[in-house]
Amino acid sequence: MLTHWENLWRDLAPQDVMASAEGEAHMVERWRRVAHRLDAGAGTEADPLLDDVRARLDPAASVVDIGAGIGRWTIPLAQAAARVTAIEPLAGMRTVLLERVSARGLTNVMVVDQPWMSVGIPRHDVALAVHATYTTPDLLGFVTKMETIAPVCYLVLRVPAHDGLIGALSALVHHQWHDSPNFIVAYNLLLAAGRYPDVLMEPAPTRHWQDPTLETAVMRAKRHLKLTDARHDEAIRTLLAQKLTLIDGAYRWPDGMRSALIRWEGRPPAVPVEDQ
Repeated sequence: MLTHWENLWRDLAPQDVMASAEGEAHMVERWRRVAHRLDAGAGTEADPLLDDVRARLDPAASVVDIGAGIGRWTIPLAQAAARVTAIEPLAGMRTVLLERVSARGLTNVMVVDQPWMSVGIPRHDVALAVHATYTTPDLLGFVTKMETIAPVCYLVLRVPAHDGLIGALSALVHHQWHDSPNFIVAYNLLLAAGRYPDVLMEPAPTRHWQDPTLETAVMRAKRHLKLTDARHDEAIRTLLAQKLTLIDGAYRWPDGMRSALIRWEGRPPAVPVEDQ
């Protein structure tokens, strides 16, 4: 049976992009803590995906960073390119981003407060979206708009472990191995839509989830599986007890954290009839 990748992505993408003001505030606060760690010098190890994009950039290039967040990519790209347009509709994220841009004295970053699918911006040289597509049901529409803005397009998406527990738990609970939008679905969707992108995969992951107790691991699994009741708790607990490894007093997941960079050439904008 053939998989319809566009429909699968649409089914997996959350429809409630902003579940609640409380949920948004929690997310912004979490990313503010990440920003503090980055600005303090923590978490600045080499990033092969970012390094690859920066190495390809012409110093005169213009870049649009879609879903820029706290500027994890915006700031290093602004240090390598002529100008960056950062698309970030969440006010809390924009505040952190603007603070970080200002602290570095960067004057070549323009921050736009509208969602990507409704914003109007001029042509750029490069368009990229780093972990910014998971809540859009229409991924093909998202990347088609990227192609109208720039000749070179990038996506960065998480890569689920082929033998990971989240996939196994999703199959157990939802009867579907993919628990959320990810690289596998997006890449196949692009292929099915006639794009043939290059891929750069992060090296073998060195970081793994760890939980202090089996119950906190069950809670983690339920968050990923979007479960709000206890119907599947016992089945989840049983599988985790079999598969998690107890190391130095913590339960270690086999699921490694890895991302992939997808790069392809965008399609040129249509030529107006009067110019043909």
